[in-house]
Amino acid sequence: MTAHGDDALVRKEIPATTQGGMKLRATVDADRRGRAMSRLKRLSSGSLVLVALKGVNSALTAITNFVLAYVLVRSIGLESYAVIAGLLAIAALVVQSDLGITGLTFFKLRSHYLGESGARAASRDDQDLVATIVTLYIAIGLVAILLLGLALAAGIVRVGLYAIPYLLIFAGAFCALPRMALRVAINARDGFVSTEAVDLMRRLATLVVTLAMLLGLSFTSYSAVSLSIWIVAIGALLWLAGRHGFAPRRGALRNGFRLLRAEIRGVGATVLLSLADFFIGVFPYYLLAASRDAAAVVTFDMFYKVTRFAVMSYLIGAESVLPQQTRAMHHADAAGLTRATVKGVMIGVLPMVSGIVAVAVFGEQIFGVILNHAGIVSPVMRIAICVMFVFMLVQTTCQIVLIGIGKFEALARRSCLTLTGMMGISVLMLLFGWTTDTFIVAYVIVYGLGSLLYAQALYSVIRSLRERKADAGVRDTS
Repeated sequence: MTAHGDDALVRKEIPATTQGGMKLRATVDADRRGRAMSRLKRLSSGSLVLVALKGVNSALTAITNFVLAYVLVRSIGLESYAVIAGLLAIAALVVQSDLGITGLTFFKLRSHYLGESGARAASRDDQDLVATIVTLYIAIGLVAILLLGLALAAGIVRVGLYAIPYLLIFAGAFCALPRMALRVAINARDGFVSTEAVDLMRRLATLVVTLAMLLGLSFTSYSAVSLSIWIVAIGALLWLAGRHGFAPRRGALRNGFRLLRAEIRGVGATVLLSLADFFIGVFPYYLLAASRDAAAVVTFDMFYKVTRFAVMSYLIGAESVLPQQTRAMHHADAAGLTRATVKGVMIGVLPMVSGIVAVAVFGEQIFGVILNHAGIVSPVMRIAICVMFVFMLVQTTCQIVLIGIGKFEALARRSCLTLTGMMGISVLMLLFGWTTDTFIVAYVIVYGLGSLLYAQALYSVIRSLRERKADAGVRDTS
């Protein structure tokens, strides 16, 4: 007989009017819910399902970004598109108020989850911490949106006819803050597939709305619907957080802020890592915008979008093997950590090679069609993008696992060294009047050296695990 049939039979045989029957029925219902959650968690830890979802999400992200650029350049012009790129860079600066807290939170929550013995709900402190971070991030986003709205209304920021859609797009960018906090909470308890499914639905809806602009949907309507899609996705993640053992309660914020203050006292390394990574990624937007050259900003925007798409592709492998890596680290299994990492790299090699071929062979035609202008992305820039693909695979693979196992200090030191190099080439660009191409070549070289430092950090972790195992073996034999 099936499990469903057994449950039905049990329910039929329990007299609902008796106290004992009611208790037994409640127990059966609880067991059924427990089995459902167990099946969901088994699905969420399934590598193939996770890889497939991440692959589709990565492809949808790239398609949506480039379709949006294609549509906006034709509907509002290159200059206005450059303004959007600048506004999103500012939004990214405010989103960086996370300061690496979500990375540290994932490490803490994941460690607690792996140390539990079958507990269905997170501890009360973990629940309060997550509720506080999500609430705080929503508040930060609302304040930033209000400030931009006041600046637009007062004429401090002049964007012509597109003030309302710019504000809505800006608002949508801030939904990434609470999304980050909710994702790490759910993923820490093996909800990887669930969060990817929500992202898949959000990205599919966004792509449909983006394509609708080709059929006449206005820029303002697109912006409003896109923001609505974000809000619905946040609601879905809140529901999933409840299903994975996180529930708000009275007094949660008071206790959560106390826990958050305790975390922040030791968050120096995550702050440095987060800020350094952020500025390494987006500071050229600000540097090139100072030259008031829209073409230079758009050129870097293409460089940034393509290389970020590469990172999204590499995350398919890096995050798919993260559950295995964190479990291997928890059990001091150097061989298991190495196997999982190699598996993640091999998954990333396919999109890396595909990207290099696409940009090297068809890059001129692709960028020409997207931007409706030929020659904006030069051959030198396309070569730099291809080299960047390789360095990003190394750095992404190493960074994800090192964050997952809590090696924030080692990452922060290396990231700050890379940022120092980036500041150095910025000074050289201003002193010697480098072209955009020359600057990007120097940028890729410095980034590549930084990625090798990340690889060295991961190698040190694996070596320390092997040495620990060898020492334990010597003690056992003696």
